[in-house]
Amino acid sequence: MYSLRQIARTGIVLLCAATGLVTGHVGTAAAEGGDRDPVLVIGGIYADQARLESLQGWLDARGYSTFSMVMAGNPTGTAPISESAQAVADKVADIRRQTGARRVDLVGHSMGGLAQRAYVKFLGGIDSVGTYIDYGTPEQGDDLGTLCSGVSPGCQDLVPGSAFLTRLNADPAVPSGLIAYHFSSDSAGTEKSPLPGATNVSIQSFCPGRTVSHGQEPIDGALQQLIDSALRGAPLATDCP
Repeated sequence: MYSLRQIARTGIVLLCAATGLVTGHVGTAAAEGGDRDPVLVIGGIYADQARLESLQGWLDARGYSTFSMVMAGNPTGTAPISESAQAVADKVADIRRQTGARRVDLVGHSMGGLAQRAYVKFLGGIDSVGTYIDYGTPEQGDDLGTLCSGVSPGCQDLVPGSAFLTRLNADPAVPSGLIAYHFSSDSAGTEKSPLPGATNVSIQSFCPGRTVSHGQEPIDGALQQLIDSALRGAPLATDCP
């Protein structure tokens, strides 16, 4: 039988999903992609597996060696973001052992972007990361975190002005020398706040009038093409499919 706390937790997480706080999904390792760095795709809170696997499969088809993971907690992302940052560190170390790669490229959606940035900034990830990409990430937090902060440490960390975000966003927000991108959708909310030290780009700056909700971002064709451009170190481009 579920406790009142469990019932409340489930209801609040579902509310977060309905309001667009939800992201990501789990996948599997892909074939090696030539001389490119392997890529780690990271989901967000209460991750949607099918959409994360869609992005992973799309990258696989373009020759990347792609791995994926979700954040710590049950449901995913409800543990403190620092725990998810450590999980990213462990996953990157595992990928490097498997592939022999010196560096791994990171592609994190929503809260997953905060976890990977904490890994890079506080856990020595700067030495093991090639290209850093986050998308749909509320760099300064999101008030939606208050909806589930009573039952989720991850949501507590997401509230603007939290101790976690204050430390994460202290200058420099992105370590010097890191190739970093922050992609966002004008259709979404607080993810539009820029990430200092990164190349900040909205989908609509390439595809005017395009509507892309927060939850749709992992499967949006234009955003996938922008991610591919960034990973290849090429000029950002999309034909807005």
